[in-house]
This record gives sequence, structure tokens and C-alpha cells, in this order.
Amino acid sequence: MAAPLLVVVEIDAAQCKGCGLCVAFCEEHVLELSPTPDSRGIYVARVVDGASCRGCLRCALVCPEAGVTLYRP
Repeated sequence: MAAPLLVVVEIDAAQCKGCGLCVAFCEEHVLELSPTPDSRGIYVARVVDGASCRGCLRCALVCPEAGVTLYRP
């Protein structure tokens, strides 16, 4: 049995507007909105369980700011 492929999810906090679309579309619950606002007053998305990501790309595809990046190291 092959080991699962590692997928790294990165959120560009400077691009994130806190809309929550990436969180809503993530079926693996890899992302969440921060419980505290950043310096702009925005609750930005963040990775909470990167190990669960299966690389479906939904989060990256729905982000209107193109602030989500997935890659395999």
C-alpha cells in the first residue's frame, strides 16, 4: 500500500478578505476562519488540519482573491 501524497495548503493572509468560501467548500475541514481579526479587522482563513487535505482544489477554485495555494512538496 502506497503512502498518501502530502498536500500543502497555504493561505495568503494579505489576499484573504475573510469571505469564508474556502472554509465552506472544504469537505475535509482543513480550513477555518481565524477566531481573532488581523490588523485590518478581517477574520482571515487559516489551515487547521493540513494533514487531512486530499488536494481536491475546491478551496483554491472558489477563492475570489486567488489567495489559496495547494502544492505537493
